[in-house]
Amino acid sequence: MDFSPILLEQLADSDFPKTFIAYCDERIGLANADHKLFATNGEKHFQPLAQYWIDFYTNCKNSFRDTYNSDLVGAFRKLSQSGILDAMTCGATHGYFPLLLDDRNIKAQIQLAIATHEKYFGDKPRGIWLPECAYRPRYWWSPERGNGTLLKFKKERAGIEEILSEFGLEYFVVEGSLTKGGMAMPVYRQFMKAIHSKHLLSVDWQKYQLSRVEKTDRSLADIYGVKSTNRDLAGGIPVVFSRDRSTSEQVWSGDIGYPGNPDYLDFHKKHHDSGLRYWKVTGPKIDIGAKEQYDPSTTEADLSAQALHFTNLVKQTLVEHLIKTGKPGVVCSPFDTELFGHWWFEGPKFLKKVLENLSTDPEIKLANCAEIVDRIIDPEVIALPEGSWGEGGGHYVWLNNKVSWTWDDIYRLESRFLGLIEKFRTIKKPSAFFTKILQQAGRELLLLESSDWQFLITTESAAEYSTTRVKTHSERLTHLLDIADKLFNNKLADKTDRKYLKDISEDDKPFANIDLNWWA
Repeated sequence: MDFSPILLEQLADSDFPKTFIAYCDERIGLANADHKLFATNGEKHFQPLAQYWIDFYTNCKNSFRDTYNSDLVGAFRKLSQSGILDAMTCGATHGYFPLLLDDRNIKAQIQLAIATHEKYFGDKPRGIWLPECAYRPRYWWSPERGNGTLLKFKKERAGIEEILSEFGLEYFVVEGSLTKGGMAMPVYRQFMKAIHSKHLLSVDWQKYQLSRVEKTDRSLADIYGVKSTNRDLAGGIPVVFSRDRSTSEQVWSGDIGYPGNPDYLDFHKKHHDSGLRYWKVTGPKIDIGAKEQYDPSTTEADLSAQALHFTNLVKQTLVEHLIKTGKPGVVCSPFDTELFGHWWFEGPKFLKKVLENLSTDPEIKLANCAEIVDRIIDPEVIALPEGSWGEGGGHYVWLNNKVSWTWDDIYRLESRFLGLIEKFRTIKKPSAFFTKILQQAGRELLLLESSDWQFLITTESAAEYSTTRVKTHSERLTHLLDIADKLFNNKLADKTDRKYLKDISEDDKPFANIDLNWWA
């Protein structure tokens, strides 16, 4: 299970327990109000569901407070230390590695991720979830965005696997299409140029992916070493797990995905007063006004059937691989945890049933990634093309006409920050205030680099919020770098500068252990 460093910081924050309990109490209050309303407005048939929500949020609160002692990170740490859970890490703020301007920014994202993981789990992670499964091999790279100087910038960039190896990370996960994608090549550049004048959401993806030669003999159930260079890798060759297509689409597909079951809780329709949900999916393309009442008691049979179907797909894939290759294979089927419980309310029950099925099947062994890595001897080493698990397999979700302006800000400020770091390292005894200014600047840069902003703007999920966040972190980072410039020019900080640092340090306060050497 991947634990994003920024999420660990949020869950471990001293304000989180009281905030979460207050949230549960608020939802309980809303459900109680609905229960009373339904008794008087002729909708008594909804009262059992209102009581269901009262019980649900009460159980959540009690479980959080009593079973887990208001410490979710501690509960996961116990599972990790027991060897049951292989806790992976991620980019510190989910920065989109292939598009960051300089490898030092990728290294900072990774070093901070490792330090945060060690802080909360007590040991170093062995694997990493690359943000958005985004990978880039070694080649001469230049940005697609920026001012005239930046656009002329060209530099040989390390393959992502080289950077992972440098910091001792042993494995990562990629979209299955990359595993079958042939030799390393910057297909993204040709792809983006080809669709520059087209509407990005209506592209014939295959037309622009002809430069990828699919290796039909390459199985997604095999584990491969990854290299995009002849150089020796200091920490060994990282191995890659490939997302299995057949099992993944059962959850993700909008046409055949399990969450679209008619009896499951509908995510979109909410009660106008409370915001609680009382309706089921009902059917594909059903108008929101025609949704029928949800009944949680009807979902168990469907969940059991789907869990069995998923289990059989896993077995079928493994049997086919064994017959074809003569050796056991691995089915890696990764999902965002946000899907389960949030978008798909019944999702956690589905997962539980799947794990129960797999753990009792004599022909299938459940294993975490670290266990698999320990069993691998001399894996075949392959080169991967550039790409992600985003639509079309490229970077367009994070670099298109809607979000290109964000990269103008990111590149300008990345470059400026790195220049100031280089100058800062020449100072023998910098003041504590000077150090804090650049540490906060590092936080703001990390927050600005989050790939979530481009994703939410492109998908129009929370475009206004994300735009505001990009502009806020950009403005704060600019102001901090202006103060740093003043200090470099031997000008003293004034009260306004000190108050500014104090204010934004209270607002943006993750990662107390920031080390400026991470950008060296």
